[in-house]
Amino acid sequence: MNLNHFIKLLEAGCITLFASSVTLLVLWVRARERALRVEPRHQTSDDRIEHLVNAVEAIAIEVERVSEGQRFTTQVLTQGPRATVEQRRVPERVITPH
Repeated sequence: MNLNHFIKLLEAGCITLFASSVTLLVLWVRARERALRVEPRHQTSDDRIEHLVNAVEAIAIEVERVSEGQRFTTQVLTQGPRATVEQRRVPERVITPH
């Protein structure tokens, strides 16, 4: 690589770095101005907390249902295919004394 190519490459890199820095600065200033102009929402904290509590309770119920299903599946898989067939057999009649 000769010196002329190195200088051209260095110039291109500096120009790209400068342009991207200026672009990021302009975007940051615009975003800050927009954030300052936005009016805050006036929703009461109690409503938001109540909504959050309801959502967490619903998620907890669904997680419990999924875990119960997983426990059942694990139990069935650990017993193996013979155990399930044996459980399905109808026991023979047993005569019990009265």
